[in-house]
Amino acid sequence: METAITKLRILHLISTLDVGGAEMNLLRLVRSISREFDNHVVSLTTIGPLGDKIRDLGVHVQALSMGKGMPDPRGVVKLAGVIRRFQPDIIQCWMYHANLLGLAVSRKRRLVWNIRCTDMDLAGYGVVYRWTVRAGALFSSIPDAVVINSLAGRDFHASLGYSPRKWDVIANGFDTAIYRPDASSGQYIRARLGIPEGAPVIGLVSRYDPMKDHATFFRAASLLSQKNSAVHFILAGRGMTEGSSELSPHLAVVEKIRNIHLMGHRDDIPRVLNALDIASSSSISEGLPNAIGEAMATGVPCVVTDAGDSALLVGDTGIVVPKRDPEALCAAWQRLLDAGPDSRRAMGERARKRIMDHYSLQAMINRYEDLYRNLTSGRES
Repeated sequence: METAITKLRILHLISTLDVGGAEMNLLRLVRSISREFDNHVVSLTTIGPLGDKIRDLGVHVQALSMGKGMPDPRGVVKLAGVIRRFQPDIIQCWMYHANLLGLAVSRKRRLVWNIRCTDMDLAGYGVVYRWTVRAGALFSSIPDAVVINSLAGRDFHASLGYSPRKWDVIANGFDTAIYRPDASSGQYIRARLGIPEGAPVIGLVSRYDPMKDHATFFRAASLLSQKNSAVHFILAGRGMTEGSSELSPHLAVVEKIRNIHLMGHRDDIPRVLNALDIASSSSISEGLPNAIGEAMATGVPCVVTDAGDSALLVGDTGIVVPKRDPEALCAAWQRLLDAGPDSRRAMGERARKRIMDHYSLQAMINRYEDLYRNLTSGRES
């Protein structure tokens, strides 16, 4: 008679389930992790669009309905009830607010923090957020492990005073079956936007956030647009819509860009990426950028700022420029446009191979599985 296998129970505690890098990595993890793990996801705020996608996988998802960045005793009580019922072997926290809350409710359970950022300018954020980041340093030796997705992020947080018992650097992984070259998808997006056949297209896929430094992208796009009126620019992500409050400070520059397409939040990012000749990142702070890894997997050459592990990610398959330098960003775009479509295609092919060789989804999943198994290797069955 076969003995039933006792699954390892993982409670994932995350600040939000809106569309973002950490949230997407959680979705990928619970979608692909071995069935020996029983996952339960709790959002501090709302279910959000990615919460619905996780539910569709058959994973239980709950929301504590807290305000963003605001601790709420009612949410803490609700979370304590979830933990009492689910009895997790490991509480896996994602991002700063969830890290601190997980610390408060973990008791004797295995606790893992997850940090996704690197050298961010804390002055650009509110008091509560800044306090939360710095408070994490004070308590960072308590979790059993702290996962971080970039070497640059590890070094930056160490400079803030983070001193965990164990750093575990687990790079983001990318699904090359979803993010892959598909000319027809790109043609569909271009046709919907009215972009002429053969016109060069440069894109930025990112929500609006101070760390993403859209201002530099817009200034670089304005410079290139003055030199080359045929170039089109696609921006996709939360806040990237006409009339949005996020774009208000940049309108004077945006209005100088001749061919700009603001697509807002999209559920078809693989199609959007296939419409690009060049993908770009203008960030001043990154861990390991999902949008760039996805573009590389799609076979699109990338121009990125030297933020976080962006340079390590693209290697010799793209161009790296200094942060906050629109002239350098514009010059790098022009360099790739001057190289011609065959050269860009070859660079994109190398980029996809680099993702498959070094940043595959399965490699990321394996690292998380090994971490969880090692933390619970002495548990009672």
